Amino acid sequence: MGREDPWLARIEDIQGRVHGAGTMLDGEYVLTCAHVVEEAICAGRGADREVRVRIAGRPDDAYPATVVESCWQPPLPDQRGDVAILALRSVVPGAPRARIRRTWQHDEIVRIFGFPAGTDNGQLVSARIASYDFTGERVQLDAVLEPRVDHGFSGAAALAAGGEILGVIAVVRAPLAESSWMIAVRTLYKYASAVLDGHLTNRPSRVLPGDWPSLQVPEVLDDPVQLALTRHLVGWLASGGPGGVCAIGGGGAVALTSRLVGLTVPGYRRTAPDETVSGAPPGTVPQLGEVDAAVDATGRTTEQVAQQLAESLSLLTDRVSDDLSHQLAELGSPIVVVVNAVDLAADPAELYYRLLEPIAARASSIGVRLLLAYHGDPPRYVRSAVAASLGQPAATVSPSGRHGGEPQFDDRLGRLDRSVEEVEAAERDARVCRDYVAPRILGAPPPQVAGAAALAVRLRVLRDTGSAAAGSALRGWLLGELDACEKAAARSLVRARRLNAECAALLARRNRARGRLDAYRSEAAARGLIEELGESYEAARRLLYSSGCDLPLAELRVEEYHRAVRHEIDRRQA
Repeated sequence: MGREDPWLARIEDIQGRVHGAGTMLDGEYVLTCAHVVEEAICAGRGADREVRVRIAGRPDDAYPATVVESCWQPPLPDQRGDVAILALRSVVPGAPRARIRRTWQHDEIVRIFGFPAGTDNGQLVSARIASYDFTGERVQLDAVLEPRVDHGFSGAAALAAGGEILGVIAVVRAPLAESSWMIAVRTLYKYASAVLDGHLTNRPSRVLPGDWPSLQVPEVLDDPVQLALTRHLVGWLASGGPGGVCAIGGGGAVALTSRLVGLTVPGYRRTAPDETVSGAPPGTVPQLGEVDAAVDATGRTTEQVAQQLAESLSLLTDRVSDDLSHQLAELGSPIVVVVNAVDLAADPAELYYRLLEPIAARASSIGVRLLLAYHGDPPRYVRSAVAASLGQPAATVSPSGRHGGEPQFDDRLGRLDRSVEEVEAAERDARVCRDYVAPRILGAPPPQVAGAAALAVRLRVLRDTGSAAAGSALRGWLLGELDACEKAAARSLVRARRLNAECAALLARRNRARGRLDAYRSEAAARGLIEELGESYEAARRLLYSSGCDLPLAELRVEEYHRAVRHEIDRRQA
């Protein structure tokens, strides 16, 4: 193990029998799995739920340890939970401070040191990070070389090349299985942030205590629209599946977003009054650590916003504004990114077009949930790209006027519900088609089909506030918002179908060129011209069957081959 690695630990019962591994976070705390601790307690029948911890390099010393109750989550159904932090009875001098990284990259290699049967002195193995499991709490690791992760590795940290903790091994299949599972850092953080918060390599948000939103922010939720919006944004940020984009503006949207982000930060949460957390309406308090990167754009340049987001995500930061979307694509999803007060940035248009739009365009495909908040209504160029901006959530419109003779509100909501489902399906088809075409053919259109996520949130807000709006000024706002949603859904559907059609047309065009090339080659074979015209044929074939096919050039080479075949046939017949 490297010099930058945290100290390894071995979890034993009070009789000295080994039950699993752990990692020293500092001189006082040890990170491991709850089931490892439970096994050691049960096997040793120790008083006061006590176990022993033995540390690498100090094999003669067994340190008594007990569970930190605020950082204890026994295994839950569906392979969730299973997190434990032990507090040593006496501090170990000289222990390094472990570093924990929230994000990981696809195919990143990790090192794991565990204690399989017959190796009480431990064994080092490697594995490759694959993807999150169904619940989103654990991450699959695939075997790289022998030896593999096996029984006895539970509780061991999965370490990056630089020594950062990326997870904790929890589940191992049968001996010599191809895969194992580690508890993701976002899961560890959810159950044990009281200790782990001080060990993160990068903060999700650089907000300092004095800059947090006012603790007296429950009034943000007094408005029924904002209450519904908050509830559904919290649900959306925590949900699985494809990513997406939501843009909100006006009517306290920035304060609402500040509250949402602040409550994911342990320091803010600990100082918040009871009514802000335990007394908040159901569904309006996000999980700790839910946001992976957040920045208030007020007064900041595009480079400064990009730099802060990249640092929070532990990404490379050299000219990151030019390729942040590509770096995000390499991270294990889901990733939650929040940019607040976008319209108060040093150059809001540049910030959007240069940094945020490329992320928004790919958000659905790469599993990023991007939340943008504006003091005013989001600009038209944002609403066009996102396709379903949430607009002005607190604005009211007179209930009288052109809405008076329209169909019933509930009937329109039902039709809108079906439209959103249609948009979601069309966008999914378009993403699949483009994801197939883009690596194969140059010139694929940009993947700007992000409407379904925001439309779904918007629709739920309409449903929640509809029953409370009868006879009030809010009714007028709802009808206006319903009009806007219907138009946004129609635009989103057109955009998704156009993207699908354009990508399918590119694929069909390439396949037609391949078919023509095969037909011309058959004609050449019938005349004995295969070898004579082989170079011309290969020039066309290489283009048509290569990744990143330059289709116009390939079609030109096909036509050149066709002319060469016809020329030789005509010459021989002359």
